[in-house]
Amino acid sequence: MKSKSNYTLKDIAEMAGVSRATVGRVIHGRGVVSKETSDKIKLILDKIEYQPNLVARSLRKGELFKIAVLVPDGSEDMYWKRAIDGVEKTIDELSSLGINVSIYLFNSFKEVSFTYNAKQILKEGCDGVLVAPVFYNEAIEFFKECKAKGIPYATFNTDIKEINTLCHVGQDLFNSGEIAASLLKRLLTQQNEYLIVHIDEDISNARHMQEKEKGIIHYLTSNNIERDKIKVLKVANRKSIEKQLLALLDKFPKIKGVIVTTSKVHYVADVIEAYKLDLVLLGYDLVRDNLDHLKKGNIEFLIFQNPGLQTSSAINLLVDHLAFNKDVPKQKLLPIEIIVKENYSYFLE
Repeated sequence: MKSKSNYTLKDIAEMAGVSRATVGRVIHGRGVVSKETSDKIKLILDKIEYQPNLVARSLRKGELFKIAVLVPDGSEDMYWKRAIDGVEKTIDELSSLGINVSIYLFNSFKEVSFTYNAKQILKEGCDGVLVAPVFYNEAIEFFKECKAKGIPYATFNTDIKEINTLCHVGQDLFNSGEIAASLLKRLLTQQNEYLIVHIDEDISNARHMQEKEKGIIHYLTSNNIERDKIKVLKVANRKSIEKQLLALLDKFPKIKGVIVTTSKVHYVADVIEAYKLDLVLLGYDLVRDNLDHLKKGNIEFLIFQNPGLQTSSAINLLVDHLAFNKDVPKQKLLPIEIIVKENYSYFLE
C-alpha cells in the first residue's frame, strides 16, 4: 500500500469510482454530493489513514494552475466540436481543485489564426498548454517559445516526434493508415486500384495526414499492390471535390477503394450517392453527416479517433504533472476502433 502522503485526488477518485471533482467536494465540504457517495469516499479516506489537509497539500504549495488549450474551432468540423466537448467536461471536473482551463479557438483553415492564438496564450500566460498541432510549421515555432519560457506542452490528435513534448495522446496514425488499407483490401480484387483523398488541408503542413498516407501506402505495397495502383487526390477546396473526383475516376476507372484521411469523408460520400458510383469508401470519425452515409451504405467503414477522450486524457496528464508533480508517460495511444453500420450505436454519447 502507498504511504498516506503519496495518495492524490486521482488515486482516491479511482478507488471510489468517481471524479476528482467529487472527491474535492467531499474533502472541502463544497458543492452537492449524495450521502452514499460521500460516505464511500470518507470510508476510503479513513481506510488509507489520509487526512483531508494532506490531499489539499498534494496540490503543490496550494498553487492555482492555468492550462491553455489551443484547438480548432468546432463550428466548421464536428470532429473538433467533440474535442472541445472533452475539454469542457474536464473543466467541470477540475473546477473544485482550483485548476483553470482556458480554451483558445483557431481557424483550422488559416495558419495565421493558429499563430495569433498561440501568441495570445504566451501573452496572457499559463502553466501548461495542450495543442492540436494541425499546422506543423507554426506548431514547431510555438513549442520553441514555450520551451524558452519553461512552459510544459502536450499534444493530441497529431504526434510530432521531433519535439520534446511532455506527453502526447492520440492514435498511432501510421498504423491507422495501415488498418484503413487492410479493411479495403479485404473487399477488393488484385486488379482494383486505390485512391487516397486529402480534403481542405495543405498536406505538406499537416503531419496527421502525412502519417496516414504513409501507413496506407506501406500496407498496400507490402501486400503486393503496385505503387502505381495507388493514387493521391489533394482537394484544396471542398467545393471542387465533385469535379476533381469524377475527372480522376474517368481517367483511372479501376479505382474501387477510396480512403479519406479525415472526418470530411462525407463530401466524397455525397458524390458517390449522387452519381451511384461503385466504390468502397472509408473515412474517419462519427460526425453526423458521416453517420448518415454509413447507415445508407455509402461509407463502408469509419475509424473512430475519439477526440473527446484525447483531450480529457491529455489535460489530466498535464494536471498530474503540474499539480501533483507526477511522472507522466511520453505517449498515450488510444485504441483504433472500427465502426460499421451494425455497431455505430455503441459509440454514440
